[in-house]
Amino acid sequence: MRARIAELEGENRDVAKRLSAEQTILRTLVDNCPFRVYAKDLDSRIIFCNTNMARSIGLPNEQLIGKTDADFFPESLAELYIADERALFASGQPIIGKEEPTMDPVSGEPWWTLTSKVPLRDQDGAIVGLVGIGLDLTERKRLEQDLKKSNVELLALNNKLTEAQNQLLQSEKMASVGQLAAGVAHEINNPIGFVMSNLGSLKVQVEDLLAIIDAFEKTIPALADNADLLADIETAKTEADFEFLRGDMINLINESLDSVQRAKIIVETLRDFSRVDSTEWHYANLEKGLESTLSVVWNEIKSKAEVVKEYAVLPDIECMASQVNQVFMNLLINAAQAIETHGTITVRTGFDEESVWVEIADTGTGIKPEHLTRIFDPFFTTKPVGKGTGLGLSLAYGIVKRHHGHLTVSSAVNEGTVFHLSLPRVRVSGEEHV
Repeated sequence: MRARIAELEGENRDVAKRLSAEQTILRTLVDNCPFRVYAKDLDSRIIFCNTNMARSIGLPNEQLIGKTDADFFPESLAELYIADERALFASGQPIIGKEEPTMDPVSGEPWWTLTSKVPLRDQDGAIVGLVGIGLDLTERKRLEQDLKKSNVELLALNNKLTEAQNQLLQSEKMASVGQLAAGVAHEINNPIGFVMSNLGSLKVQVEDLLAIIDAFEKTIPALADNADLLADIETAKTEADFEFLRGDMINLINESLDSVQRAKIIVETLRDFSRVDSTEWHYANLEKGLESTLSVVWNEIKSKAEVVKEYAVLPDIECMASQVNQVFMNLLINAAQAIETHGTITVRTGFDEESVWVEIADTGTGIKPEHLTRIFDPFFTTKPVGKGTGLGLSLAYGIVKRHHGHLTVSSAVNEGTVFHLSLPRVRVSGEEHV
């Protein structure tokens, strides 16, 4: 009997040693894992926690025992956690991988935790509490937020770079047109000047010849005795339709002079419209810019619309005139393209003490309400593929903003659209207005 008792005692000591060793292993594992591990009773009081949990609260392990979340966290957070735990006790359903907002009890800094809670049962299967595991997601959340912020900044930077690139391409295009126009003007102005000079001289000479003819006609009565000569003169005048020639020669010369002058104005208008110094600020008159732009795009407009001008005689403002002309060009072309058969484009101007404004209104098809908030977005277009890039209004909007101005639109489907552009009368210094 004594031998059996000694044997049982030895077995108990072995079991106790193994249990102690296993407890040590488990405790070491739990204390050194990267999770917050804890157990609670049915009143949500802590009955066990690992070192990581105690460290996160800022108290030794033994001081957490018997405490609830209400002892460490704000009331709203504690109520949220305890409500989840009561639901778990009632249903027996575990909470797996729930992301929960929380805070550092020491510093008050916001935390995020990935929490799992499972029922703790006794030998009979009754729920006596819960076991929880929490993984700190704060750093990951911060990294995600930083990444999102970086992505937003990169997208904004990319949009700015895209806009700058598009503007640069447009500026280079306009500079090329300007250089071409300047070259054409230089090459054409000399022959145009030569033709104008010759036509002017020819007009004077024709008038002198007509004066001589008039003088000879005064001698006709003296030829009354020379019927044959008079007959020859009258025949020549009739065959040449002299009376028609007398008036038509001067008319032809005047029309030629007018046409040459018109050609000269067109060349100068094109050169003014696309000045090479498009990035330079200088004083300009927007109504003069509108006239130049209308001349350039007239071929696009004349078959689609009548242009009505309601000018207020604007004061000059300091601006990048060529770029403002690009805005006018885009708005006028859009207005013409919005008119399906034939309509009216009305160009109005006005000013007050602070700004000047230009309105370009059309009687076209209008813009759908759902498109109005997007028409200034890069690459947005309602035109068929191949008919538009969606950059015209975006570039126009960017140019206006760089002038610290405003570009707005109002429209009604099947009634027409009005674009309203306003620019400050005095140049606004500082960074680009956005």
